[in-house]
Amino acid sequence: MASKEDLLNIIKDPNLSPEIKAMGEAMMETELAGDEIAQKMLQLRNIVGAQSGSFSAGVDEDEVKNILRQTLEDEKISEDELDQSLRSKINAIPRQVQVTSIQGDYKKVTTKDDSPEYNTPLFQKILSDLEARNNVYLYGGAGTGKTFTAGMMAKFLGWELIEISCNQFTSPLEILGGQTIDGYQEGKAVRAWGNLNPDGSKMSSGGAVLLLDELPKLDPNTAGILNALLAKVGEFDGGQPKTIENGRGEKIKRGNLLVIATGNSLLNEANADYEANFKQDLSLQDRFVGSTYRVFVNRDNEWNYIMNRKWAFIFIYFNKLRDAIVDAGFQSKAFVSIRIMLSAQKTYQVYRTIMDATDGKANVTAFSDSQTSFTPAVGDAGYTNALGQLKKSEVKTLKDTLDEFLLLFNIDAREKLKEDTNYQGFLALVEEKNRLPLADLNTPSELEEVEAIILKSATKEQN
Repeated sequence: MASKEDLLNIIKDPNLSPEIKAMGEAMMETELAGDEIAQKMLQLRNIVGAQSGSFSAGVDEDEVKNILRQTLEDEKISEDELDQSLRSKINAIPRQVQVTSIQGDYKKVTTKDDSPEYNTPLFQKILSDLEARNNVYLYGGAGTGKTFTAGMMAKFLGWELIEISCNQFTSPLEILGGQTIDGYQEGKAVRAWGNLNPDGSKMSSGGAVLLLDELPKLDPNTAGILNALLAKVGEFDGGQPKTIENGRGEKIKRGNLLVIATGNSLLNEANADYEANFKQDLSLQDRFVGSTYRVFVNRDNEWNYIMNRKWAFIFIYFNKLRDAIVDAGFQSKAFVSIRIMLSAQKTYQVYRTIMDATDGKANVTAFSDSQTSFTPAVGDAGYTNALGQLKKSEVKTLKDTLDEFLLLFNIDAREKLKEDTNYQGFLALVEEKNRLPLADLNTPSELEEVEAIILKSATKEQN
């Protein structure tokens, strides 16, 4: 095959027929298809050639190359130079990741979205623990997203989330199963272990995330029942997954399983800040050794991938309220979680759907919005009919949501939080927002304030 130099010499031959010259130029373009500068040169050649009949007529080729190279360098834009909204959209575009799992002669290829919301350091560690078959324990203050993280993991895997709410009244029956007045009831831990539906059939999801929520609150005697199960999660017997016995003494073979436990404190301490926390046996703590992670509020994740940047004024105020509650030491009464922010967000969307429409059921247009949290606020016929019955004078407002939350505090604490967060100023801002289109609610100054909140939180966590 001719080299680039050979092709170039052929093209320059003055005695070459126009047809052969055209063929050589076509091959030259193919050879240089991946060379950005060369492509610019070819384009320039066509322009100059069309004007002067020859690329070299009065043009210094090296000089042109230098100009093109400098132009290309000057045109390059880094991610930091992009507008924040554009950068977020680019980062939010999921990439496809193909994973091949091999077990003996069995090969399974699956494809998952590599979305930014799953690229946090904590989530990446849990993914590693999943592959290593480690049990995971997440601890931290209320509202930091521990339970939410378990739900995100189940969503990412496409597995069923099976939750056991741990407290002093959690029974062995709920864990392992047993006989009830309605017949035998399979335990939730057994169901997760064997990937079973409540009726004993196999799950269609192909796996389960077992969430042991608030594990430190479990009675230590009952916690002992979990020890054997937790110890066997990563074990094999003769190359086969370990089995456990359910409430009927039946052996259940382990399926695809990830165990995530949560708590406000470490398992080896009884924390006075959290009522009903028991100091657990060290053997239970050992079941999570090496995979015990302290969880902090991830405000970047909340804003960009849970609230999906809707809407800055809500996010800003509730973050001020969150900090005010912690600073005043009121978190034992209530705390700002992503759930209350999502509740406010969806309530406001429904409010605007009604207020922006004309009166009358027939004139209410409701659209499903999957970006307003993981659950669309409106959508099917049932939602539409409900919206049609709402009256503008009675529809729930953002103020209603905020006031209901503040009622969780006593009157003195409530008044202090209102003062510390400029409650009246926020209500005035809401009235201004109500007059704007939903697409125009985020202002540049508010987006800058959001970025400052995220940066401050990340810096505090690192220190």
